[in-house]
Amino acid sequence: MLSLLALPGCVVMQPDPTLEAIKLISVAITGVASMTPGPTQNTILHPHAPVKNLCIEWNRGVALPDFVPALQSELQRHAIESRVYEAGMQPSGCGAELAYTAFLQWEKRSFGDDYAPYLSYAALTLRQNGTVLASANYEMGVMGYDKWTPTRKKLAPLVDAVLAGN
Repeated sequence: MLSLLALPGCVVMQPDPTLEAIKLISVAITGVASMTPGPTQNTILHPHAPVKNLCIEWNRGVALPDFVPALQSELQRHAIESRVYEAGMQPSGCGAELAYTAFLQWEKRSFGDDYAPYLSYAALTLRQNGTVLASANYEMGVMGYDKWTPTRKKLAPLVDAVLAGN
């Protein structure tokens, strides 16, 4: 102990437990916020009969490979069967049609060397016989905390919103 007192410029302090608790809570909140997608925006919902199956119009402009599989997984969670079709080639027997658009951004992940895409915007529109039943969109938060949130977690609130009348 005497040797510590002899060293110039060294200070031995106990951390303030309140300050340490605040730091820990802020790290936890930031971590949770980074994995929670923002709320849906511009939701439109018209009363309609429940949809049991639908067809998804393939959008070649969305180059995120997990987008459609994530969308179909969320539809399955709602017990809705889905098929994907090329624009202009809608198959018969579709209870409704679902169109989507999405924008990607590319950035390097922390501690990574390669660029990776992430979903920054998505919009879903549910139609039946050309009439809009529901639509909603997702936009990445201003701070971008949810940028690396998996696509499926970002789409889940959108699918919930457009199927709210189901």
